[in-house]
Amino acid sequence: MEALGILSFIRNRWVVFLLIPLFISLPFLTPHHSLASEMLIFAIFAMGYDILFGYTGLLSFGHAIFFGAGAYTSGLILIKLQAPLFVGLLGGIFVSLMIALIIGFLSVRIKGIYFVMVTLAFCQMFYFIALKWSGLTGGDNGLHGVPRPSIGPIHLDSEIRLYYLVLMLFVLCLLLALRIVRSPFGRALQSLKSNEDRAKSIGFNTNHFKLISFLISAFFGALAGGLYALHLNFVPLETLNIMTSGDVVIMSIIGGIGTLYGPIFGAMLLVYLKNLLSAWTEQWNFIMGILFITSVLTLRRGILVEVKQRLFHKR
Repeated sequence: MEALGILSFIRNRWVVFLLIPLFISLPFLTPHHSLASEMLIFAIFAMGYDILFGYTGLLSFGHAIFFGAGAYTSGLILIKLQAPLFVGLLGGIFVSLMIALIIGFLSVRIKGIYFVMVTLAFCQMFYFIALKWSGLTGGDNGLHGVPRPSIGPIHLDSEIRLYYLVLMLFVLCLLLALRIVRSPFGRALQSLKSNEDRAKSIGFNTNHFKLISFLISAFFGALAGGLYALHLNFVPLETLNIMTSGDVVIMSIIGGIGTLYGPIFGAMLLVYLKNLLSAWTEQWNFIMGILFITSVLTLRRGILVEVKQRLFHKR
């Protein structure tokens, strides 16, 4: 057992050593620099979503709310108040957490398909609020003119500099997410997913744990949304669309739920393929659908999990 632990540690270290140069050079490996930033932004979003879906077992179709609220709030603070960058991002996170607290309080007591439908209904509600409140959000045209404030002497007008800011925040989010899922709290979340009734019987306040998981997931989504507004210099209405919620679900499933690394990989792969296929054909949505169905049918545990199992021959 000790030898297996050492072997696993070495393998993990090799993965880290391989990933560091990959992430540093990613902008130069993609068709354009901004695509690398978008890949990491959605990786942050999917990483946070996996804490709720993969570790807690709550399938939400409303996470576009937090992504969109983070994007709109950060954008508005940066435009209207001309605030520093991190003030804008923190403002977006704060507003999203307040929304998540209300939605989570009302929804985590509901189980199964009813939880899915409630989160979906909230998502549609916020989408139509943003659509109709055009004086604030820009309505169907979106929120234009989101600036990129400098961080001291560092100007973010360069896509490369913006990428390395996103990369730094991505690494911090990954370290935070790993700390959460490997803590006693993270193990409690996994026990809820495995058997909620048993968790209740040993004294866990399951609704309390689910609400905290919901808030943590919203935090990651809001940060990703704020970074997305910076990335585009614009907040499209689609950030609040049900399709954005669906995308993060697909990203998690393709990569492998309950792993953190799987949804990160799934998010980066999906964003890259969308960009590649949309430039090649107008039927890219159809092709993406076929690829998703194929991956679910053949790689049921997710691409990253299946590849790892086959490489190391662990069944």
